[in-house]
Amino acid sequence: MLYEHQASLAILNYLRKYYQFGWAFREAMRNQPTICLPDDHDVLQGNLWGEAGAPMPQEAPANNHVDKSGGYIEPIRMVNVVHRTNTAHHMDPVDPTPASWGLSVYHGEIIYGNVGFAIVADRQWKSGPENLNIIVGTSGQEEDPNVFNPTYDDPNLNLLGKKQENFLAKWSKDWRGHELKALLSQTIFAALATHQANPDFYLKYDFDSDGWPASGRNRAVEAIHESMALHICGDTHLASVSQYGLDKSRDSNWAFCAPAIAVGWQRWWKPDSVDLLYKNRPTHGLDNTGEYQDSFGNKNYVYAVANPIYSTAKNRYVKAHEKASGFGFITFDTQAKTYTLDAYKFLVDVTDSNPNNQYEGWPITIHQKENKGENIIG
Repeated sequence: MLYEHQASLAILNYLRKYYQFGWAFREAMRNQPTICLPDDHDVLQGNLWGEAGAPMPQEAPANNHVDKSGGYIEPIRMVNVVHRTNTAHHMDPVDPTPASWGLSVYHGEIIYGNVGFAIVADRQWKSGPENLNIIVGTSGQEEDPNVFNPTYDDPNLNLLGKKQENFLAKWSKDWRGHELKALLSQTIFAALATHQANPDFYLKYDFDSDGWPASGRNRAVEAIHESMALHICGDTHLASVSQYGLDKSRDSNWAFCAPAIAVGWQRWWKPDSVDLLYKNRPTHGLDNTGEYQDSFGNKNYVYAVANPIYSTAKNRYVKAHEKASGFGFITFDTQAKTYTLDAYKFLVDVTDSNPNNQYEGWPITIHQKENKGENIIG
């Protein structure tokens, strides 16, 4: 994800940063298969509710509501450049028909090493909060943490959109050419952050998370249920390993939200500090883990989370380390049908076998069948 403010020459502005990305990671990508996905900051927005390509209302920039309104602030021509540069190396999309307003699409599948990877855009069709008269950062702040407000959901709101939901449902049952599956998307289908910016600011409703809208989230999880796929994602700046629930807790897929390589905006998952109800804490006994409902009522089993400290360090590398930056690794074992997840801290030597190199709760090995709700891990 690239971080840049809006500019009059948006395409040139973006391409300069994309070239820098290539220079920075050229050695890592030189001989390794690489899959890139665009996200909100790539299209020069802090938050993105894509509305299938709709232009952002003109009053949003005028009222400084760019990060609170649905639609794209930049022209579709610029957004399509972002899609092209990030996804031209993918296989062809399953249906190349553009979304509304000519917005290009890229959802599809890549098979590599006996693993089938589904790729979706989890913000491109997402509905904007103004559909329910929601004011981001304000609506619901006065509510009790354990109250789930039904007015903040509507079955007509989108997360992935029907085309991607249908693609995932078909992909989940198609095992040609591979024996393990994984879903790649921008972020986790849950609202696993209770505090933002500083560890004392409790934000109940994070509408930018893919825990919202809950109906769309549930359709997404239902679409991948038969796949037994691990969901691999990032974006939140807060690493976690969790398991989705639909009808009951822990009846669906696991998700690995990998550490951000350089955390800026900080988030924390501290449900215990606001007395959020939970059950069945894992056998490791770590705080802030167990079966929770997030602020939108979604069922999530949180196995591990890499909460940061509030960093005031002057050295940028120390600051990145304290903010819980790091690196995520996944080992796919297609014979044992397992996924082993590692989450390394930023300033470590991964070759020295120090058990403190990883965040608490990692490493963890998940069996394929656990992504369908079979309970093997404690």
